[in-house]
Amino acid sequence: MKSIFLILILTHTLGLQAQITLTRADFPKPTSNSTLPDSVLYTNVTSGTPISHTLNGINQIWSETMLSGNPTYQQYLPMSSTPLIFQLLFLSCDYAQPLLNGGNVGGNTLTDAFEYYDYASSDSRLQVKGFGGNILIPGQTTSIPLPALYSSPDIIYRFPMVYGNMDSSNSGFNVTLPLGGIVGDFTLKRTQTRVNEVDGWGRITIPSGGTYDVLRQVSKINRIDSFITGFFPVGFPSQPIEFKWLTQGMKYPVLQINGTQTGNGITITNITFLGGWPLQNNQIDLKQTSLIFPNPTATSCVLEYSLTESSNVDIYVYSSCGIRCGEFHFLHQQTGTHQDILPIENLSAGTYFIQCKTSNNTFVQKLIKL
Repeated sequence: MKSIFLILILTHTLGLQAQITLTRADFPKPTSNSTLPDSVLYTNVTSGTPISHTLNGINQIWSETMLSGNPTYQQYLPMSSTPLIFQLLFLSCDYAQPLLNGGNVGGNTLTDAFEYYDYASSDSRLQVKGFGGNILIPGQTTSIPLPALYSSPDIIYRFPMVYGNMDSSNSGFNVTLPLGGIVGDFTLKRTQTRVNEVDGWGRITIPSGGTYDVLRQVSKINRIDSFITGFFPVGFPSQPIEFKWLTQGMKYPVLQINGTQTGNGITITNITFLGGWPLQNNQIDLKQTSLIFPNPTATSCVLEYSLTESSNVDIYVYSSCGIRCGEFHFLHQQTGTHQDILPIENLSAGTYFIQCKTSNNTFVQKLIKL
């Protein structure tokens, strides 16, 4: 009897910590008829030293609770929401997203930059078809559009994603920009090889309060950006490396650490983690000016608020890790007190944040769904 009991406990424990599988359904895919961009909250780390990138393997436990920084939103956009000059080049793509931190080419930062994503071969992989942004060429005073369509896609993930997956891809672009004058034509060129490996699985805890079952993927990239003019070619080799901890349904990595390979070491350049609610100074706690009742609730709730002037009212429901999971829009609301019913019975039990935006204010309130 004791042996059977121990076997049952062991089986239950292993079941709780079994590795997950990721598919296309766990990643973004907004459509052209979306009323608003699909988005997810993440925090750009400004304080704290991570250690998770040094740990891989099976049934791993990662913890990065000491990291902190500035929360913001990443948006996933349909093609129609990006600049027309780039839409025409990337018509076949499934979605675009603004490049975090602008992105760069040969050390030159891009502005208003978007990366274009495509689910290829019956959703067997997620790949980048290229990017578009404005770049300031050295010696010039005005930024010019850079439409960079890769000759072959840069493959980010292959599905189904499981521990032990390995793959590689070669990509690059070659764009000539006619600058005129003494400089003449200016060619920007990139060649790169990406090697992806799902080298770990386990559980991670992050500062926004979540603990997630994850797969870890490390991507090593060998890249050369070249600037070529009639006078001289200049090459900028680099070796970016990306560590991503990915879980089911969250779209954005639970934790991502970007860096540069330097000899046998790694120089970290950027860290982000999922969630982190941005309560800015101009955001007022909704408790002071309105009421949500009943709270907690299992079905629906009523949001009561007062307006001092007529306004459209937009209400958004976010999970505790920043995933937008509902929205309501009330147009041309007049001055006075209003009561709007929010049907939330389809939400899973847990903690949510209700964000209410008027023409001159943003309020935030916590809601408990039973």
